[in-house]
Amino acid sequence: MNPEQVQLRDIHPPLLLPEAPDYTMLIAGVLVFLLLLGAALWFFRFKKKKVILPSACETALASLQSARSLMNVEQAQQYAVEVSTILRSYIEQRFCIRTSRQTTKEFFANLMVSPTQTTELFGTHTKRLHECLDQCDLAKFARCSPDQNSMGKMETAVQNFIVATREPAKGGK
Repeated sequence: MNPEQVQLRDIHPPLLLPEAPDYTMLIAGVLVFLLLLGAALWFFRFKKKKVILPSACETALASLQSARSLMNVEQAQQYAVEVSTILRSYIEQRFCIRTSRQTTKEFFANLMVSPTQTTELFGTHTKRLHECLDQCDLAKFARCSPDQNSMGKMETAVQNFIVATREPAKGGK
């Protein structure tokens, strides 16, 4: 080895170590982030618009109004089927009585057997509803078309029943 290669070199100056990080600022930043995230989630979760569904009465009356377009001699059978469906679905929604799987005779027999508050509500309308559903059954099953006068009576009977038995307004309205 030659003396130039053996030459000693001076050591490097000491490296300064970084200061210990300020953990309080880091923790405070994380907490602020979590609070903002929680506030945003809470805001969007409870910010959903409340959907007010129409009552059974409103739905039935609107359906009855739209079925009025079928109130002619050519579409009498279809009108009777539609009125029967509207009435039965209203009774199911309003009174929680299964009517779609029952004949008219079974439906009224069950009403008379179980004396409940619904029987009292049906009391004044029972005869007219029975006639209406009988005419609807004749149109559905016997293909016997009701005339214009009968269709008008059907509509009036169903409409009067729906209006008379509608739910009381909530909130004192």
